[in-house]
Amino acid sequence: MARPVVKKKYTLGERIYLLEILKGMALTWKHFVFNVKASFRPGPHTVPTCWQYPEDRTREISPVYRGLHMLCLDEKGREKCIACGTCAKTCPAHCITVKKGKRKEGEEDKYAGKMYCASFDIDLLHCIFCGLCQEACPKEAIVLGREFELAQYTREECHLDKQKLLANYRKAKEEGKLRPPRKAVPVVPAPPKPEVKGASSKATEVKKGQVEVKKATKKAKNAEKAKSGD
Repeated sequence: MARPVVKKKYTLGERIYLLEILKGMALTWKHFVFNVKASFRPGPHTVPTCWQYPEDRTREISPVYRGLHMLCLDEKGREKCIACGTCAKTCPAHCITVKKGKRKEGEEDKYAGKMYCASFDIDLLHCIFCGLCQEACPKEAIVLGREFELAQYTREECHLDKQKLLANYRKAKEEGKLRPPRKAVPVVPAPPKPEVKGASSKATEVKKGQVEVKKATKKAKNAEKAKSGD
């Protein structure tokens, strides 16, 4: 059922509309004057200011920023990825392709798990940088770093393979731009279920009744077989 259309009655000032324009301009000039005064204050500003990029690269990046992807190594320099494919399944843009391989004897110093990623491909042109691959990875192998300069000249350069992902990790480690490890979420055990009085006795009685019924049916079947044999 359609809703009835209610016509709004405008006041004289709203119908003239000039007063509303003056209100908007007054609010704009108020913020403009405030930002100009704040720009002359010493120290870090609390209002948005222009960042002279790319000449000035000293601006601090947010710790939760999701930038360029990388494949991490453990403390022994081994690949963490076990090619479980959880990141590819979780990715809403379907831009991750993982192929797994089995670790051979003598390769324990290269791969941390029995399975490893033989190939790991990410298409940055499809990626939406949501970070779900990073959150879903059980080994914390794939991480979105803090590198934000992602513009390239060709489509091929926007395709990240396994070697590029490992190189991104080594570069971030050398520059000290690795993210700190995530804190483990404390697991709170569930409270014990309250015991209901008489529930256990009722359950035992039900079980006993079921056993007796089974015995009675067996006896009846055996008696029928004996009669038929006679």
